[in-house]
Amino acid sequence: RHFGPVYSVKRNPFNPKFFVSVGDWCAKMWMEELKGPMLQTPYYPSFLTAAAWSPTRPGVFFLCRQDGRLDVWDYYYRMNEVTLSQKISDASLSSLSIQAGGSLAAVGDADGAITLMRLCDGLVQMAPNEKNLLGALFDREFKREKNLEAIKKAAGNSKKDGERGREPVAIDPVEYQAREKSFFADVGMTGDDLGTMGPGAAAGGGGSPS
Repeated sequence: RHFGPVYSVKRNPFNPKFFVSVGDWCAKMWMEELKGPMLQTPYYPSFLTAAAWSPTRPGVFFLCRQDGRLDVWDYYYRMNEVTLSQKISDASLSSLSIQAGGSLAAVGDADGAITLMRLCDGLVQMAPNEKNLLGALFDREFKREKNLEAIKKAAGNSKKDGERGREPVAIDPVEYQAREKSFFADVGMTGDDLGTMGPGAAAGGGGSPS
């Protein structure tokens, strides 16, 4: 989950079971069968407001930022850092749409302005075997997260079973007092002046009042 409102959820046009969401300070990559995200961007210094996938490049997606910048991520080349960051407006970016051909991007901001951008060929033209490689990458991350979920679930069940298997320790009052008397006898004391008594033992003198 995100730590704030989710502003955009977009499915990958080449692998529809994978989708990206933006909310708070990061974007997260999800898969339908996972409870948590399988990938996410580092946290940004400003909120993210919109997202869009490239319709021609399986691993390219765009993120709008509240500080007026548009970021481009290209998972085909690198996954740990942004590929391109471009200042679009002094106002917060609020919406984003990519042309079907993948070469034009329209970006709207909070002041009502729309900026039309032409993207470079490297962000438009698909590399050889890119679709298969990105599919394999997403599947690998899915399997890794699925294994982690199974490990966490097994660890949780083991802990619950261990807690259920613990039984409270029963103390026999008679045996307790016998051991206590034996201890004081060994050290040459009676224990009467220490006020010791076993569980369930009655306080007071041994005689009944006359």
